Amino acid sequence: MLGAVRYSSEIARPADDVWAMVGEPARIGDWFPDFASATVEGTTRTIVTKSGMTFDEELLIVDPIMRRLQYRLDLPIISFHRGTIDVIELGSDRSLVVYATECDPRIMALVIGAATKRALDAVTAILEEENHG
Repeated sequence: MLGAVRYSSEIARPADDVWAMVGEPARIGDWFPDFASATVEGTTRTIVTKSGMTFDEELLIVDPIMRRLQYRLDLPIISFHRGTIDVIELGSDRSLVVYATECDPRIMALVIGAATKRALDAVTAILEEENHG
């Protein structure tokens, strides 16, 4: 059985603005606190963490119409992983961002989920600060 966590945040920005940040796979270093940078080649996103480690993710879906980005981690300690970010328009100036993690082993969903929650809080703060800055 998979472990799963899901977090969401309302952001006082249009969905297209939010998608421009979270929907561009190479920009994850701009808003995910644990990551320094990322590069994308084909369907592989290579993450460089702030501690200098690197790992690969496979991009499964990058859909600007649905505003959905889905990926899987490629790490030996994880037998299954899928991360999904959805940006949902709530109105002309409000969006809902939903970040879900499914993982096996189950405990890793909690570990990765904690990081995705920090990232969701960070992207909310960044975009709302840009809105008011």
